[in-house]
Amino acid sequence: MRFKIQDRDCAERGFTLIELLVALVITGIVIGLTGSGLYALMNANQRSQIETTDRLELGQALAFMTDEIKMSQQVMTNIPSPYTGITSFNPASGSSRIQPILVLNPAPNSGLTNPIVYYLADPPNSSVWLGPRVIYRWGPTLLQNGNYSDGNGLDVSQIPSGSPVAYYNEVLVDRISDGVADQANIACETSYSYAAPSILDRLGFYACIAPDQKSVKLWMYKQPNPSAKSQSVNALVVTRSN
Repeated sequence: MRFKIQDRDCAERGFTLIELLVALVITGIVIGLTGSGLYALMNANQRSQIETTDRLELGQALAFMTDEIKMSQQVMTNIPSPYTGITSFNPASGSSRIQPILVLNPAPNSGLTNPIVYYLADPPNSSVWLGPRVIYRWGPTLLQNGNYSDGNGLDVSQIPSGSPVAYYNEVLVDRISDGVADQANIACETSYSYAAPSILDRLGFYACIAPDQKSVKLWMYKQPNPSAKSQSVNALVVTRSN
């Protein structure tokens, strides 16, 4: 009978201070490990989402550019320098380090007289676009039917010849690399012309143009910072307009 009374007394006494401290330490370790695992998982998921977004944006930019190249008559191999030599070319306000990479001569039936320019630049400091570089397009807007607009919503093919057509600077894609080691793989046939800047610069937007000015090889690289994984797309495009 005495033995049972002692057991009841121990049960009523509860945990000692040492036992509670040990339990708290163990709980803290478990929570800490769980939190670290969740943080690492969230970071990995965020990186994966950014990489997926980068690939999607590059793919969309390449598709748009490819369609416009196909609509053009030729791709210029000799880009004037200084760049004001390109008829009426007016880069985006506030942008810097302007480097035209792709200059398209429109098809005769397009209704356009000025070329369309794709160029690299640093985004303005106050811009929502992220660097280190962005790809701008200088050209007319497009209508839903795929034809060019005069800037007032009218189809260029439907207005009198010689009528003014408004050109705008629009960012095609941002977070373009300022130089990626992967670009060392860029190689074109020796007969191709390399777009400015020199191939030695290896920037995030590059073009090699065939001697007939009908074929162009394109590369685009996204890399927000040197430690981030680069995403890239490339394509060989041929103009279809005579």
